[in-house]
Amino acid sequence: MIQNINPHKFDLTYGQPKAQDEDFVLYIKKSKTLLRKVDEENHEIPKFSDFPEDKELLKESAYYLFAIDGNHYYYVTKMPRYDADVYELCSTAAYRKMHPMYQAFAGITATQIHRFKESRKYCGRCGHLMENSKTERALVCPECGQTEYPKISPAVIVAISDGDRLLMSRYRVNNNPYRGYALIAGFVEIGESFEETIHREVMEEVGLKVKNIRYYKSQPWAFSDTEMIGFFAELDGPDKIKLQEDELSEAGWYHRDEIPDETMMNSIGSELKMVFKYGSLEKFYEVTGYKDQN
Repeated sequence: MIQNINPHKFDLTYGQPKAQDEDFVLYIKKSKTLLRKVDEENHEIPKFSDFPEDKELLKESAYYLFAIDGNHYYYVTKMPRYDADVYELCSTAAYRKMHPMYQAFAGITATQIHRFKESRKYCGRCGHLMENSKTERALVCPECGQTEYPKISPAVIVAISDGDRLLMSRYRVNNNPYRGYALIAGFVEIGESFEETIHREVMEEVGLKVKNIRYYKSQPWAFSDTEMIGFFAELDGPDKIKLQEDELSEAGWYHRDEIPDETMMNSIGSELKMVFKYGSLEKFYEVTGYKDQN
């Protein structure tokens, strides 16, 4: 998964160390990030030294994010100039294909922090301009003391099986840019347990009942400010699907042999599908020869 960056070490310790030439810098504008072009398929995160004429100006306004293997990452909201033949403003979709994966994780996590800061510029209680906390990753109102932390929304994702068949779906284009096969997923509502969310989402999206809900693992999914909690479950009753057409374009039952192998194991959904198909991740790696992109 995208956060599994071993052997690299992610350090989220809060602070504001002074930016250096060889530190990484992400210029983020709205939902796009300035990345260096490597080839038609891949990009990389630039460093301050890549912008020699403006690096000192960029350092002055840079906000420290985190470190990976002792290398610091910053983001800025202003970029005086850049060469459009070398750099490109990319959507978050670029991180789904970026390798090594630890750089993709750095980029999408930076984007999540940026979204938080941009959406909390003003205090929701009194309307005053918010300031960076000096002690933790938060925004603080200097007028009334209101404190805001990065948005993290819990959501469940569930692999529903019926014997040797797995339920898979596709999102409607206008709801989600991902066009591959997906599992049933949804946000946890106020007052719900994870298990209750699964029952509700499955009934809403495909009109089915499930049983034997079993926890798998969780994943931070910065693409949507989400903490994904993964489960397996089994069909309970008839298998006829009643599609929620405003959410999904299709859904169906697929035999193990019909499930496509994943080529980028960056999401918990990919893992759940491969664990069902092969019986374990270890078997998937053994049969396909897949290797993490770190």
